[in-house]
Amino acid sequence: MRRADHPKHLEDIIGGLIHRWEKGGLRKGRNVREAWTAAVGDRAAGHTRPVAFKKGVLVVVAENSAWLYKMTMEKRDITTKFNENYKGRKKLTGIRFRVGEIEERT
Repeated sequence: MRRADHPKHLEDIIGGLIHRWEKGGLRKGRNVREAWTAAVGDRAAGHTRPVAFKKGVLVVVAENSAWLYKMTMEKRDITTKFNENYKGRKKLTGIRFRVGEIEERT
């Protein structure tokens, strides 16, 4: 281990750690959204939004019960396609859908 010539400020160390965590989280979020869109297509991706991916389970918000039902019926195919396109380490093992508000994408 190489020793620094001068001590680092705690603020610099914490700032660097937070930056790395945020960068990793943003990358993971982008990878999840890209894999989701590839798995369901642009139209369905416009009516649904992945909001969490933890321990292999993806939580997805659908804008209404019709989209929730459609996605639930296609869950097996979506899982396969998602795993083919996801660039992260964890594989998708389950999807939970819920009805909620979809944000406008810019």
